[in-house]
Amino acid sequence: MKKINKTDIVKKYIFKEIKDGNIKKGNRLPSCRKIASELSINKITVNKAYNELEREHKLFSIPRGGFYLVDYEEDLKIIQKEVDFNTVKPDDKLIPYKEFTHVINKAVDQYKNTLFGYGTTAGLSPFRDTLKSMFEKDGIYTTSKNIVVTHGAQQAITLVLQAIFQNNKGNLLVEVPTYNLALEFAKFLKIETIGIERKFNGYDFNELERIFKNQNVTAFYIIPRHHNPTGYTLSENSKRKICELCNKYNVLIIEDDYLADLGNENRSMPIHYYDINKSSIYIRSFSKTFMPGIRIGAAVFPESIIKSVLNFKYLSDLSTSQLTQAALDIFIKSGMYEKHIKKVKKSYEIKLAKAKEIFKTLSPEELVWHVPKHGIFMWLELPEYVHAMELEKKLYNHGILIKTAEEFFLKEYNTKHTNCLRLCISGVSEKNISSIADVILAIRSFKY
Repeated sequence: MKKINKTDIVKKYIFKEIKDGNIKKGNRLPSCRKIASELSINKITVNKAYNELEREHKLFSIPRGGFYLVDYEEDLKIIQKEVDFNTVKPDDKLIPYKEFTHVINKAVDQYKNTLFGYGTTAGLSPFRDTLKSMFEKDGIYTTSKNIVVTHGAQQAITLVLQAIFQNNKGNLLVEVPTYNLALEFAKFLKIETIGIERKFNGYDFNELERIFKNQNVTAFYIIPRHHNPTGYTLSENSKRKICELCNKYNVLIIEDDYLADLGNENRSMPIHYYDINKSSIYIRSFSKTFMPGIRIGAAVFPESIIKSVLNFKYLSDLSTSQLTQAALDIFIKSGMYEKHIKKVKKSYEIKLAKAKEIFKTLSPEELVWHVPKHGIFMWLELPEYVHAMELEKKLYNHGILIKTAEEFFLKEYNTKHTNCLRLCISGVSEKNISSIADVILAIRSFKY
């Protein structure tokens, strides 16, 4: 009589639990100890069975976090609820509605005589003082009068480009790829734009210096940390080198540090910290980590352009809402903002760690992928046999929304460079992050 393979007993038991609905895709499997106890089998045998299932792409594991179910069947499932890897919006569970309602009411009581008139163009004075103290903790040293409160980072970018290029025919240098709306703003303002490739390890600095020497560059728009769309972060040495070259060739740095609050693995400083001349522009946002709807951003401007920036802002909107500024000011001073950010960071780190293990387990060799430890973006360079637009349509039919990367590139870059995906995890719940497995399975399906 043939001896029964005990690892097969474990696998059969797991498959039955899946079929009965006790284990669902994305769920953590019972511990080896628990299964060993239920089946009267050594837990080493259970662990062996789990490892075999991982090699068969049925499970993925997270170090010290257990095993999770990828999928029991090979075909993609129709997801009942849409999973959106496209929208850059926090998960509703991470938005502090109740707490912010409280501080809005408190702001009305505290500033009732001044909140509902026209405010100053630069922003509410107490809030700018709070931002000054907040920025100093992150290595951004400035004065309150050099800080301008804006309608999100987008308005800050627009104001900067208007102020710099109103009477200047020089070129704007951008990273390739980069934030799509910055490209749209430059196009709308008829600014000549040139690019330098942003790689995992930064730039080719010989190429960067060649561009500065020969291309009449006036300003360099950079997203040094948590890059949109790739999720890359520049090294401290790269940031210093950028400052040296920009100062040498009189190029103005526009630093978009929109996700500064999410931190990094090691202590990471903004480029502004290394700019000893303090001639760079620093932009910050509260939309992506806090509440998108309040549309609050802030920027630090050098003396050379702040007057022009304020003139353009006055012409476009007079001032940013004083009520939301006052409420956010109280929220920060009370310590609630710091507590909120810790919660957001932890959630994002859990999702990214889980995503990374799925990629390590399931990705075909031809897929180039980057999942950072911090931030909200993951970057995929697709194999030649996969077309990004076709993949987008295929996943859409299964309830998964993704973002192809074409709009993040300058037009002169061909399809070989643009056959990429940006996946955003901010609006995806921890439970639904396992849908990344479906994205990878869809990619693999193009090969067969």
